[in-house]
Formats: sequence, structure tokens, C-alpha cells
Amino acid sequence: MLDYRRWRRFSFHLVSPESGEETLTRARHSRLSGGEQSVSLHLPLFAAAHATLNTARPDAPRLLALDEAFAGVDDTGRAELMSLAAQFDLDLFMTGYDLWATSAAVRAAAHYDLAHSPVQHTVSALLLVWDGSELIADESGTLTALLGSPGTRRAAISPRPVLAPQATARG
Repeated sequence: MLDYRRWRRFSFHLVSPESGEETLTRARHSRLSGGEQSVSLHLPLFAAAHATLNTARPDAPRLLALDEAFAGVDDTGRAELMSLAAQFDLDLFMTGYDLWATSAAVRAAAHYDLAHSPVQHTVSALLLVWDGSELIADESGTLTALLGSPGTRRAAISPRPVLAPQATARG
């Protein structure tokens, strides 16, 4: 985990139609709704990642991994955060429940939807691709093949049994 607070110093201001502009302090942050708190935490993370990645080589990846991304954020807030990630030219690798990158601000996204069957003890994956305007489900496996997947699951290879040495009779 990276502590972006040591990289740069940021000052955050909350702007709302009701109260105008105010400094976002810990006390003020604690009075926000859960979704507003989540958004206010993602904004500095994206800004810090953007500022830091701008110092890297131009061909360096601009990847940011988020676990339980946008938890508690409503659809409007998610769209705003996806738009912000696009403005900062960040590539997001996200895990979470009910995540969709189908925002007009997102040029393209690949999304694996996982389904668990406790009865069959299986997990299935369906590739969904957002092309900027349409969500395409890869039910035939064509997109998966185009992205370079072998199309098969890898199974653990069981080790060869170790044979005990046999005694030989000498005559």
C-alpha cells in the first residue's frame, strides 16, 4: 500500500451549493454521507497518483489498483470518479461488488463478471467489454481469444509418485 500523503501536500476544499467552499477537515469529512466520504478519499488518491505518474517516463504504465473500489458510492458518484480517472489518464484495476465501467467518460474497459455456485462448487467468469458506447458480453469466447487468453482453465499438475528404490538380488 502506498501512502500518497508523503509524496505531496494537498489541500482539499468541499464545494457545495448550500455552504459554498470550505476546507475539508477530518471533522467535516466525518459529517459526510458514506458515499461522499468514499468519493472524498478517492479524489486525493487519484490526484496523488496523477502527480506521481507524471514524473515517470511517458511510456510507463499509469495503473492504479483499487480493492473494493467505490464501495458505498452511488451510480452518479461512480460515473464522476470514472470520469476523473479518465481525465487523469489512469488505468484502473478494480475489484468490488457490482462494479460497472459503463460511463461515457470511459473510452474502453474489460470487466470479468464472476458468478459463484455453492451447489456445484464452481466459479464462472464472463468477459464484458465496454467500447465507450456499448457493453458487449463475450458469450462465445471470441473476445477472450482476441485478448490472448488460451481459452482453457489451468489445472494443477499432480506430482509424479515417488517410487521406493527396489532391492536387487546379486547372484
